Amino acid sequence: MTKQARSEHTRRLLLEAAAELLHQDGYAATSMVGISQAAGVTKGGLYFHFSSKDEICAEVQGAAVRVLHEHVRRQLVVPGPALRRLAELSRALMRWLDTDPKVGASFRMAREMGSADERFVVFSHAWLAQVRQYVADAQAGGELGTGVPPEAAELLVVVTCVGLEAVVSSRIVVPDTGLAATLAKLWQLIELADRSSRRPAARGVGD
Repeated sequence: MTKQARSEHTRRLLLEAAAELLHQDGYAATSMVGISQAAGVTKGGLYFHFSSKDEICAEVQGAAVRVLHEHVRRQLVVPGPALRRLAELSRALMRWLDTDPKVGASFRMAREMGSADERFVVFSHAWLAQVRQYVADAQAGGELGTGVPPEAAELLVVVTCVGLEAVVSSRIVVPDTGLAATLAKLWQLIELADRSSRRPAARGVGD
């Protein structure tokens, strides 16, 4: 392994360790010493690559944003209805929160630290921008109902995803299945309620 390859490998180990710790323990409980120990890298090796915890957090969020952009790029290869792409993005987010510590760490940092510092909402803002784009595409394509304001559609997606992540992370609710499957069940309920609201009311005998 060349010196450059070793350096890249070490940096990757540090980022993976940081993402795992930030996802599991949160920003405040994650330390530079803990990251170096989890990665199996000396403290000097850690500071060679990253000067501070905030620099690592920024790198973790950047990696999470790349996961998001790669998903969107793949969606563009096979164009489909905007609302379908929005639903797929929501399910993908839930899968990432279950399986990708970079995304999980980014979401948790936004929840815990975003109100104090905008540096911690980089991934969340990128995800929200994509949600808004898909809703705008759906409106332009006539996919939204005539009485559905775009901002209400955006809010429904955001509140559902953010709320589900928050209640599961805080263990208020412990789903039997993963976040993606739980989100799918919620969307089924929403779709059933929507169809029921559109169904004509039953007429009485005297009507």
